[in-house]
Amino acid sequence: MPRKPLLYTDEAPYHITARSNNQDWFYLPARDCWHLFRRGLNHIHNEFGFEIHAFVLMSNHYHLIGQCSKEHDLGEVMGWLQKFISKQINRRTGRINHVFGGPYKASLILHPYHYRNVYKYVARNPVKAGLSSIVEDYSYSTFSRKNEKGDFILVTTPLHWLDSVPRCRSEKSHWLNQNFEERHYDVLREGLKRTIFKAQDRSTRTDPFITQVHNHK
Repeated sequence: MPRKPLLYTDEAPYHITARSNNQDWFYLPARDCWHLFRRGLNHIHNEFGFEIHAFVLMSNHYHLIGQCSKEHDLGEVMGWLQKFISKQINRRTGRINHVFGGPYKASLILHPYHYRNVYKYVARNPVKAGLSSIVEDYSYSTFSRKNEKGDFILVTTPLHWLDSVPRCRSEKSHWLNQNFEERHYDVLREGLKRTIFKAQDRSTRTDPFITQVHNHK
């Protein structure tokens, strides 16, 4: 079944992801690639008013949660970012092929209890892949401890959405480093394939996140 057309809005955040061509690595050392994405993300924040809630760079794809301004829609923002990253990587490596394997994919997140779980899913991606033992130890992420020492991407999560995750640093760390049940990973992966996120457990046909407590002040 083809994906439904993407809804363009500034009223809710998106989960956005894109993979490298043929799912190869991003053709540059991870540190260099991180610097490029950091430059690009800070640019779309400053020039397009795009609010960056979270970003995690993996070896052959990335996860971004962010929200558009009224003046610039997601197509404009991501068109600039993908083109910038592609040009920079090709210029530095001497490649002429596509860097990304296709268009970015975006899923609109409408509810705080869904936001809470997608946020944690993004943060735990490196842990799930065996690249770090805890969320904060992975370097190429806005959740990394290194971002507190200047290696940062501008993160500007509005309070409306931050209310759905723990605010206290120690509580947030504990929460992020608690694993999901395996079936919840499946629900999240399937839900993020939709242009509007929908969580549904195949075994019960219910939303497994809707009853969770999500106001952690």
